[in-house]
Amino acid sequence: MGAGGRQAGSARGLTGARDVRLLALAFLAGVLAVHQLATLPPLWLPAMLLLPGLVRWPGHAIWLAAVLGASWAIIDAEQRLSARLPVAAEGDTRTLTGRVASLPERDAIRTRFVLQSDADPARSRLAWYGEHPPLRSGDCWQFTAQLSVPQGSANPGSFDYEGWLWRQHLHATGYVEAGRRCDADAPWSVNRWRQAASEQLKAALDEGIGAALIRGLVLGDRSALTDVDWQVLRHTGTSHLMAISGLHIGLLATLVFLGLRRALPWLPAGMNPPVLTVAALGSGLAAFGYAAFAGFALPTQRALLMVAVVLVALVLRRPVLPSRVLALAGLAVLMRDPAAVLAPGFWLSFAAVAWILYLLRGRLGSGGWRRWLWWQPALVLALTPLTLFWFGQASIVAPLANAVLIPAFAVVVPAVLGTAGLALIWPDLGAPLLRLVEASLATGWRSLAWLAELPMAQVSLTAPPVWTLLIALVGLAWWLAPRGIPARWLGAIGLLPLMMVPLAPPPGAFNLAVLDVGQGLSAVVRTAGHTLLFDAGPRYRSGFDTGRALVLPYLKSQGIRRLDRVVISHGDIDHRGGWPAIRSAMPVGQAVGAATDRPCLAGQAWHWDGVEFRMLHPTTPGGQDNDGSCVLRISGAGGSVLLTGDIEAPAEQALLEREAEGLAADILVVPHHGSDSSSTTAFVQAAAPAFAVVPAGWRNRWGFPDPAVVARYQQVGAGVLHTGRVGAVRFDLRPGQPVNVSRWRIRYRRFWHRPVCGSAGRAGSGSLSCVQPEEGR
Repeated sequence: MGAGGRQAGSARGLTGARDVRLLALAFLAGVLAVHQLATLPPLWLPAMLLLPGLVRWPGHAIWLAAVLGASWAIIDAEQRLSARLPVAAEGDTRTLTGRVASLPERDAIRTRFVLQSDADPARSRLAWYGEHPPLRSGDCWQFTAQLSVPQGSANPGSFDYEGWLWRQHLHATGYVEAGRRCDADAPWSVNRWRQAASEQLKAALDEGIGAALIRGLVLGDRSALTDVDWQVLRHTGTSHLMAISGLHIGLLATLVFLGLRRALPWLPAGMNPPVLTVAALGSGLAAFGYAAFAGFALPTQRALLMVAVVLVALVLRRPVLPSRVLALAGLAVLMRDPAAVLAPGFWLSFAAVAWILYLLRGRLGSGGWRRWLWWQPALVLALTPLTLFWFGQASIVAPLANAVLIPAFAVVVPAVLGTAGLALIWPDLGAPLLRLVEASLATGWRSLAWLAELPMAQVSLTAPPVWTLLIALVGLAWWLAPRGIPARWLGAIGLLPLMMVPLAPPPGAFNLAVLDVGQGLSAVVRTAGHTLLFDAGPRYRSGFDTGRALVLPYLKSQGIRRLDRVVISHGDIDHRGGWPAIRSAMPVGQAVGAATDRPCLAGQAWHWDGVEFRMLHPTTPGGQDNDGSCVLRISGAGGSVLLTGDIEAPAEQALLEREAEGLAADILVVPHHGSDSSSTTAFVQAAAPAFAVVPAGWRNRWGFPDPAVVARYQQVGAGVLHTGRVGAVRFDLRPGQPVNVSRWRIRYRRFWHRPVCGSAGRAGSGSLSCVQPEEGR
């Protein structure tokens, strides 16, 4: 082939690569657009949109790719919704027969696992409390279980548990009432092998961080890592090292490939196979085996697909552009699972590789040690917008930690995999070696934990809106562009919108957010310059702490870094459970009420920014029971709020006798979660709120709010808002304006979320009309 032919072929290759990248981005855009919808459109709509793409015009292929992505996402979502537990069956007790389809996770009070039904595609996440026979992945069981529609708390800034259940293909949750083994034999499965390996590793190792790290690196089983351990990883920007991805899969594949290439030519004459082919095949099998044992998580899938494309290109002796490999891997992941676009790991994993490719071609593309010196902070900076978007925080020490640990993993990963494999095959020899690796990891972890405790090791910022994220990414691309691009420093301006925080109310105004913390209470009041927290939500026996998991993320999402006052209404765990976590994580000016050094008493009062706060109850200190709850009235030019804790009829009567005229409020947080022992007719009539907020869990076991209580509030014209149904409720009270109400589950609804009422997901299949009477007057 002449020079002209080679140039033409090269041009065609580059054009094809560019087309693949654009087509992959278009397909991604179509999938992503569907996952922003509150209801699924009918499939005929994207089918109609395909028609313009069947006619040749500039960009018709990109249009087709986007519409095909949307169509595939709708088809996938429809299949999942059809397998989901119907809303009408919420709370039903059913008999389920199936196989354990995950590694069972055991804690102090329960075992959680996934059951794959034998009769249909349904997968349920079940909890079995107390003592029970051991569960093994792959075993057949018949359970009697009470089931629920997948649901979780709905608050700004907090983890979308319902979205996680959707991504994991989990169609119901519940708990086991009784269970017995089936007679069917357990088939071969990777998870069964993983569980056997996990149990063998547990037996060979001591309990501790070293053992937890080994199980995470070998099996992708991170259940032994505690919240404190994850905090160390987040603060140092090294969480990605525990997600088995390109670093791990690529390193193993490279070592096996190079080892086979070096060893195979030494075989006796006549036995030498095609070296490159066998080396590539052996490398691919090793990568696939590692990915399988790691559970095929999203970063693992991406890494495996990229390794496979590179190995095929090596065997065929064809050049392959890294960006094309990345695009093909992205298409493969989305074809397998469109819901991957909801996972932070999808974006961080692909973005990390894309930025590396960009940086290596840019001004960081040469210079030896200087390239490495600048590569880490540049990559951390490039990923910061995404990290802030998903987690609301970024690590300052991440460049230092990664500059040391990433090269170290070239030794750590082979050492862990080699000794773990030897311990599984030949325990007498491998177990002692594995314990040496365990001790080394534990020693290194102490250094990492020290780094995480440094002042300003990480900073928490408000999770940025999507538009600021896009501006920041464009700015970073300009700032880190190749040499020759003029005024690159101007790209840094694109980062400024990331620093935006939600505006506080103006003087004289305030807002109230009643959070969805399940069966409990936590409310946040914010004025122009101050913030008050009324109750901190529950803490459960399982260890789940709503203060850490729900309240603190909300505060950070609003740009709140300090609490000027905290009121813990009384001693029940559903009101004070989250207080220790909040107190340890955020500066607090003054705390009153239960679990504090200062009681709340009627007559206490203060003014913030033109807003008056006055304690109405109790009159004597020391009360920890329901009727000793703190009752706080807040009033400003825009309206008034009454926070009541768990007071019941006797306390309500005492308030009527002392403060009859002071009980009137525009917004009332309903006493005792709407129990029939509270909200007497006289109290409701005296308060006469426009909005009555019931802080109660979805389908809680007490049946709160009581229908009779709801009726009493409706009789005085109040709109009744149940946090378990509508999620967090926020009220903005501004002088001269009507009260503005925002309900998180409705305002930010997605089709996979548990419906407020009606049916889930599909357009036209349900209605939110049942919430309209709650608007109030």
